[in-house]
Amino acid sequence: MAEPVRNLKTPVKSDTPSFDQDLNENFNDEIATLRSEIAVLREQLAEKAGAAYDKVTERASNAASYVQNEASSVAGTIREHPAATTTVLALVGAIGFAIGYAVATASAESKQVWYRRYLGDRF
Repeated sequence: MAEPVRNLKTPVKSDTPSFDQDLNENFNDEIATLRSEIAVLREQLAEKAGAAYDKVTERASNAASYVQNEASSVAGTIREHPAATTTVLALVGAIGFAIGYAVATASAESKQVWYRRYLGDRF
């Protein structure tokens, strides 16, 4: 029959580490090494991101000042030559109207062709 739990002997602890203890210590060392490597990678990533942010900020600032200068140049030209500006805008509007009219007319003709082809024989 089985012995009661009280009578079982507990293992004696020895000074030599067991197999499980060696693995745990190795894992802990490797985890600590990996954590330090991750910290180094985070620092490098932060430095690279900061440098990229600075470059993007500088280029965006240059582009914004260029656009601002061009806009003020165009505004100055419009103020100096209002008649020419009105003529150019009217000409662009007329060309846009002509293109729109041509597209609408072409699509209307294709609809009539379809109507005549398929429904013309029935009526």
